[in-house]
Amino acid sequence: MRKVIVTLMGVIGIAGSGLVIGWPYIRMELADSAYYTRQNHREYEYYTPELLKKMPEVSEDYKFWFGRITGTEANVFTVKFYGVSDTRSIRDYLKSEGYEPQASCDVEAQCWKSRATHDEVTVGYLHSQTGVFVQVYRRLYSGQ
Repeated sequence: MRKVIVTLMGVIGIAGSGLVIGWPYIRMELADSAYYTRQNHREYEYYTPELLKKMPEVSEDYKFWFGRITGTEANVFTVKFYGVSDTRSIRDYLKSEGYEPQASCDVEAQCWKSRATHDEVTVGYLHSQTGVFVQVYRRLYSGQ
C-alpha cells in the first residue's frame, strides 16, 4: 500500500511539473491572437515566422501581432514599424527571399507571393500614424 501511494505521489508530481512547465505553450497554442515584442522571447520564438524574424528592422520602434482566422483556417503574422515610410529595404529583402510583387492586391497595399511557399505577404502603410506593416497570411491547409 505504501509503494502505491509513493508511486501515485511521484506520478502526480511529475504530471504537475509538466503542466506548470508546459502551460505557457498550451496557452499560446490555443490563443486566437497575441501582441508582443522581440523582448517577449517565448512569444517571439513561438509565433514569428522566419520571414519576419529576418526582416530588416527599418525602425527601432516595432511590434508584432499574431492572429488566428478560424473561418478560413489561416494564421496572420504582422510586424508594424512605427515612424518610417520607406519600404525599399523590405521590398529588396522580399525579392531576395524569392517573393515577387503581384499585379493586383485585394487591399490597399502591395502584395507579394513566392513559388516556394503558399504564404501571401502584404506590405502597406499604417493610416492611423506614420509607419509601415508587413503581414504574412498563411493558410493552415494548402489544399484550400
